[in-house]
Order: sequence, then C-alpha cells, then structure tokens
Amino acid sequence: MQLDIHTVALNDRTVVRLEGELDAYTAPRLVACFDDLLARGANDIVVDLGRVSFIDSTGLGVLVNAYNAGLERDGTVELVASDPRVVRVLAMTSLDQLFTVHQSLEDLGLES
Repeated sequence: MQLDIHTVALNDRTVVRLEGELDAYTAPRLVACFDDLLARGANDIVVDLGRVSFIDSTGLGVLVNAYNAGLERDGTVELVASDPRVVRVLAMTSLDQLFTVHQSLEDLGLES
C-alpha cells in the first residue's frame, strides 16, 4: 500500500495530487499534508484523486476533515475524480453532495 502526495500551486489554489491507495495505512501522511498546508495559509485546496485506485472510510474521513477545516478558514476543498471506482464511492457515501467534484483540473481552469 502506497500513496504518493505532490502539492503544487496553480493560480490561487493549492492542488494536492494523490496517486495510489488512500486507506487507514496511508491516511496519516495526507493528514500531515493538509495540516501543513493549512498552517501555511492555503485556503483553497483542490484534491486530485485522478490516480487514486482505492479509497476506504478512513481516507474519506480525512477528506471530510479537510473540508471542515477549510470551511473554518473561509476556504474551500474541492475534488477532482474521474476513476469510476472513486466516483462510485463518493456517490454511495453522498460525499458527491458535500464536495464539489470535477472531472479534471482543466474543468477548474487549472493547467495540470
């Protein structure tokens, strides 16, 4: 189980690109990433799940916590998800109703 995390500033947003599996084993690394970003003042975060092959309830919880932390700072956390497996999990858990979910970074006007 591995999760690669890369962050990049695009326009006025911070994009967190994930690749691999987001689960109970890898989630603490993403929590640390979000904590660091928020401490540095990143308010508008886009989480690119385009290369996530698996996500469990722990991973979903990390995303929800980041969303709530963003709200507390008058910021946003949006998702990019195109893999049918991930999109299905978001729909089954109704998180597609909480998050704004985009098909690609280009849909946000961001260059990848």
